[in-house]
Amino acid sequence: MKKTIENEFSMKMVSKSENERFARTAVCGFVSILDPTIPELADIRTALSEAVTNCIVHGYGKNHGIIYISVKCYTDRSIVIKVK
Repeated sequence: MKKTIENEFSMKMVSKSENERFARTAVCGFVSILDPTIPELADIRTALSEAVTNCIVHGYGKNHGIIYISVKCYTDRSIVIKVK
């Protein structure tokens, strides 16, 4: 059975460490429409923080580039977050 997208958003930002906090806040605010539990929200924050930090440190190093984040929320309360 194909999942149905309930809502989605995407953003891009410069790969600066100070933007990691903004990305975490934006994504957690967006997925809050699904009423996640506190542990679920903590897991999302941690995973997103690690992914964005890895892009900054290992993807660009001392140079700056663009980090892309997309989030899809499905009707079954599942989410898919992509960080590139």
